Amino acid sequence: MNAAHANAPTTSPVQATADFETALAAYRSGEVDRALRLGTSAADAGSSDAAVLVGHILRKGETGRTDLAQARRFYEMGAARSHPDALVALGEMGLAGEAGLTDADAYAYLLRASDAGRTDATRALAEMNRTGRGVKPSVDGERDMLARASASFDSDATKQLADTYLDSDPAKALELYEQAAEAGHAEAAYAAGLMYAQTFEIRPDEERAAHWLGRAARAGHAAAQADYGLLVYQGAGVERDEALAADLFRRSAEGGDTEGMFLYAFTLAKGEGVAQDFEEAYYWLLKSGESTVDDYQQDRAVLRERLEANVQADILQAARSRLDAQASKR
Repeated sequence: MNAAHANAPTTSPVQATADFETALAAYRSGEVDRALRLGTSAADAGSSDAAVLVGHILRKGETGRTDLAQARRFYEMGAARSHPDALVALGEMGLAGEAGLTDADAYAYLLRASDAGRTDATRALAEMNRTGRGVKPSVDGERDMLARASASFDSDATKQLADTYLDSDPAKALELYEQAAEAGHAEAAYAAGLMYAQTFEIRPDEERAAHWLGRAARAGHAAAQADYGLLVYQGAGVERDEALAADLFRRSAEGGDTEGMFLYAFTLAKGEGVAQDFEEAYYWLLKSGESTVDDYQQDRAVLRERLEANVQADILQAARSRLDAQASKR
């Protein structure tokens, strides 16, 4: 038996695939040690999927021991066969400075992953161009990468590309925000709605503002729920509906938006679109905290003064106690 024959893999490609499937099943059932053993055998026999699995287990220390050097070795086995997950993982390791990999290595691996169709890698390359990691800082380079990902229907990239134009070309930014919003990107819809509402050198359009803010609100965007709720409350660009506005304010408040909390407190105090409830109003007012916008902060101060001057002390104290109880649980 010659040396070349002696060193050849003893596992066939078919068996390597079967071993990987068994390793993956073991991993999914929590048998990580067995998955590592089977995956290693399959990777050595040529399974790039197995190489990625083993690299992941070793990098994350899922058997109780992290081994970044070996994780890199297995990922490189996958990368040698242009496995996109292996390329992305090596890019991440390079950005983290793991196992001797550098920013330059990260850029090279992520570029290969991008060429293989991974838009998350393309967005990472855009960020590297923006910050100058592994490559000379370049706005054009950032935009080129984001445009590349956007062309592959990555709405996150389209939204980020819009961000790069917001200061220099608002019309271009709006066009891109609307494109991303049409693809279902809630943050882009919110941005487009704000541009129509607050101009940003764009002609104000209440109906377009309501359209996009409504889209974002229905997608669960807490800040958009507050802003759209205000339009609904005012009847600006959309039919006036106090009950719907109050419900939007409630959802925004429960979603953690401080302006939504204040607006919900306001409607509860007045009993507009919702049953009047002074304890609940005071609770949400206190929870909303301070505003960095002078006009909003003045409105908060006025509402607080009126509640404290006209509502029974025990009701106000009940609201304070609820907040204190929540704070003590954190």
